[in-house]
Amino acid sequence: MNLLKISLLSLVIILTGCSEKVSELDEKKAELKTLKQQFTEVKSQIANLQEELSSLDTVTDGGVPVSVLTLELGSFSHFVEQPGIVSSKENVLVSAEMPGVVKQILVKEGSWVTKGQAILQLDASVLSSQVEDLKATVELSKTTFDRQTNLWNQGIGSEIQFLQSKNQYASMRNKLDAAEAQLDKLEISAPISGRLDEIYINAGEYANPGMPILRLVNSKKLQIEADVAERYANKINPNDIVSIKFNSLDIEQEAPVTFIGQVINPENRTFKLKIDLQNESGFIKPNAVASLKIKDFYSDNAITLPSKVIKKDMRGNFVFVVSGINAQKKYIETGLSYNKFTHVLSGLEVGDQIIINGFNEVSNGSTIDIK
Repeated sequence: MNLLKISLLSLVIILTGCSEKVSELDEKKAELKTLKQQFTEVKSQIANLQEELSSLDTVTDGGVPVSVLTLELGSFSHFVEQPGIVSSKENVLVSAEMPGVVKQILVKEGSWVTKGQAILQLDASVLSSQVEDLKATVELSKTTFDRQTNLWNQGIGSEIQFLQSKNQYASMRNKLDAAEAQLDKLEISAPISGRLDEIYINAGEYANPGMPILRLVNSKKLQIEADVAERYANKINPNDIVSIKFNSLDIEQEAPVTFIGQVINPENRTFKLKIDLQNESGFIKPNAVASLKIKDFYSDNAITLPSKVIKKDMRGNFVFVVSGINAQKKYIETGLSYNKFTHVLSGLEVGDQIIINGFNEVSNGSTIDIK
């Protein structure tokens, strides 16, 4: 009986062990199936990524695609860009030399007047009467002197009488001349040719000597003044051509430098520069702002590069040049830069091929593919 129980127990244990092995095998198969499915999906993803990368990747089996510039000699100019202020070379405030009441204004504001033209008349009634009286006195003293001269020539009369009449006539003549000069000053005339910009007094008002009563501006003769940085003091010379632009007026012209100051302003370390400006149209007004481009360097035998292709490291400035099928790092000495181009002083020669596109994707020795 005991032997039968033992045999049954052994059979149960064997059957249980076989069942566990079958279950573990099924799990392994299921896991393998899952991994195979994942592998298929990963392979598909890898293929898609490779296709996308092949369309985006700039590096091909032939090297990094680049474009190059073959160096040639050419011209290079550098300009100092500077704002300037327009002023009139003939901008005059006119004052009365004699006191008086304004009797009449002869010219309207805004009119063009010529030098010597009467603009304003002060009341001259009192001084005119004095002048007329002096004229009569002069005429009498002249008659007396003429008669005394005739008598003196005939030996009649004393020398004292002759000299007194002569002195009286000369004195009256001088007084008349002075009065007539004062009378002339009661008429205010234009000291220059120009436009009557403004009248500061009205008819009937009293004008005092030294008090400005009108302004004359010759807008046809203007000049531009600019304060230029001290570092350009030895680079700008008289007669250098300046490009002038008035952005608000859409006017451009060129003119030579006419004046260079000899003193550096200690407050802002600048020197004065002036340019004569012709303005026959009258469109340009005093105090207008001009944009100046002053040429401070020019070479007609220069090597220039687009400034963007020049890179820099601890050693200095460099570019990549073509050396066979490779990119070669070449250090250069640079000069001035203007308008996105840089003047190369040394390090390159005519005929060198400079990488101007793709230079950020190459390094020294990189294989390149010139497009």
